[in-house]
Amino acid sequence: MVVVELNIVPLGEGVSVSKRLAYAIKALEKKGVKYTLTPMCTVFEVETVREAFETALAAHEAVFESGAKRVITTVKVDDRRDIKRSMEEKIRSLEKAVETIR
Repeated sequence: MVVVELNIVPLGEGVSVSKRLAYAIKALEKKGVKYTLTPMCTVFEVETVREAFETALAAHEAVFESGAKRVITTVKVDDRRDIKRSMEEKIRSLEKAVETIR
C-alpha cells in the first residue's frame, strides 16, 4: 500500500483557495482513491507508486483546468513493500505507541 501526502497551492488566488482545491478533490474521487482531508493537505492511498504519481498529476492538472494560472504541488510518498498497511492502520499504530508512554 502506498500512502501519499498531497499539498496543492494555487498562487494568485487570494487568501481562500477552497474553490480551486475542490477540483483536485473531484479528480481524486474520479480516480476512485481513498483519501482523507486535513487542514493542511490531503492524504490518499493507492496500490502502486505509479498510481500515486498519476493521481497526484490528475489533481494538479484539475486545479489548472479550474482556471488557476500557477500551481505549486508537493507530493510525499510512503512506499512500504514489506507489509501492506492502510492510512488507518498507520494511525492506530501511532496511537498505540502513544498509549505505551502515558
